[in-house]
Amino acid sequence: MPFIHFDEAKEFAIAQAKAWIANQQPQVQVMLIADLFGKLRLIVWVCCELDTSKIEQDLATQCGAWWSDELLCIERLDPVTRKVYESGWEMARIDADEPRLRILDRHRSRTAWFITKPVNPPWVAPRAGPPIIVFYSFKGGLGRSTLLASFAIQRAHLGERVCVLDFDLDSPGIGRLLSADAEGKTARWGVVDFLLERSPADAPLSDYYHRCDRVSGSGEIVVFPSGYMDEHYADKLARVDLEEAPEAHESGLWKLLSRVSKELKPHWILLDARTGISEPAGQLLSGIAHLHVLLGTTNDQSWQGLTLVLDRLGTARVLDDRSQAEVLLVQAMVPSGDLGKVAKTQFAGRADEEFDTRYYLADDEADQDCFWTVEDKDSQDAPHAPMPVDYDSKLANFGDIAEVTDALCSGPYPPIVERIVNRFLTEPEA
Repeated sequence: MPFIHFDEAKEFAIAQAKAWIANQQPQVQVMLIADLFGKLRLIVWVCCELDTSKIEQDLATQCGAWWSDELLCIERLDPVTRKVYESGWEMARIDADEPRLRILDRHRSRTAWFITKPVNPPWVAPRAGPPIIVFYSFKGGLGRSTLLASFAIQRAHLGERVCVLDFDLDSPGIGRLLSADAEGKTARWGVVDFLLERSPADAPLSDYYHRCDRVSGSGEIVVFPSGYMDEHYADKLARVDLEEAPEAHESGLWKLLSRVSKELKPHWILLDARTGISEPAGQLLSGIAHLHVLLGTTNDQSWQGLTLVLDRLGTARVLDDRSQAEVLLVQAMVPSGDLGKVAKTQFAGRADEEFDTRYYLADDEADQDCFWTVEDKDSQDAPHAPMPVDYDSKLANFGDIAEVTDALCSGPYPPIVERIVNRFLTEPEA
């Protein structure tokens, strides 16, 4: 018998469960569980005895080692076990084609990517607190941290206080990019230390940040580096719990954001996210931010990652009857000349297609005051309308951020900053 991959076994189990349900009485309900090790089992809610021998035989044959040999009828279980599975039923995902089937996936890691409970920002921005903005790219090397630094510098030049938090914990960068001096000095402690220590209120927040005064103009740039990069950093990072639920008021991320807002009273909080499907990115893309700045290129690898994020910020929330998370799309590393024109056209076309599929709702499907719909696509500020950033060799290799401040305050950067700021404009109170 040929080797059976997990994807193949799970797809077959779902198909078999649907077919079996279709031939049963209306009251039957089935939950497919894929456990931490990928083992598959079925839990059945039914009012009478049913012959399950055929489906069990088919699952054993077609799912191979992935089948657990467990098809359990809820009525035959003891009260404690029954309660566990009934709780799982409430957490499980409803199948799009068969509402009597639910699928429950258990995960060993990256649990923040699979949160089922609604996650919202800690406050309403900007009235109750500063906007929290996440900068994310699926692939590295796209200028994500540079774009964040540009936003921080431009707003600081207008006299505002900007707080920058480096959540690229595995490969820190923004903390050193916006260092305290030209030699790269940073705070002795940072985000990793705060998350590890769950710093009590009496621990000075100033222990975890430094200021980047040389490029802040009349304002302030307060920087929380990931931590001090010495021989102890990896040891501390390995002790940080990144699997906690980010919506919990006792989570390290929530506590850090709350203290930054209350004690520093910034105009903006900017979070530099880790690339890929990482634990920190899962937390920052959970819904805790007010705006998600997503960087990508025409490269298929870039779009493969962006579509996963759009599914999470768009489709998954809509299916849960929640409005889409706010997004601003940036096309990075655009080449010059005719190649750049072609790249912009390709990227805009792909963005239109992917947002249609994974983000926007049809006009007749939603309350247009609460959701982004296809009718909103005509707006220049629509989430799918990309802001291009041309490749600039000056920004590819420089010694200190002060050397490129002018470049970060000109060209494609001011329009992006303006568009972000416009998302948070409020009507003056009467």
